[in-house]
Amino acid sequence: MDPDVLKLFQVMVSLVVVGLGGYAGIILVNAMTRRLNKGEPPVAPEELEYLRDKAEQVDQLSERVSELETRLDFAERVLTRPEESRHDTPVGSN
Repeated sequence: MDPDVLKLFQVMVSLVVVGLGGYAGIILVNAMTRRLNKGEPPVAPEELEYLRDKAEQVDQLSERVSELETRLDFAERVLTRPEESRHDTPVGSN
């Protein structure tokens, strides 16, 4: 047999082996992924609604904290002014 034909045959067999190995690897990874995903329970609608309510409560509390920070900043500015300027005129009336 011609040595060039043997080299071509070796290359072709190598390509087939690598291709089959890659295909087997993809099948294995897909099977493992499916098996791992089966372990996760789906989220119940009640739990999803509960989490949405909690997220809304967090948003409302965040707004309240922001408002309280604004009020605290105002109170700190008023308290740091000299005593006589606190009672003379309201802020913004000059």
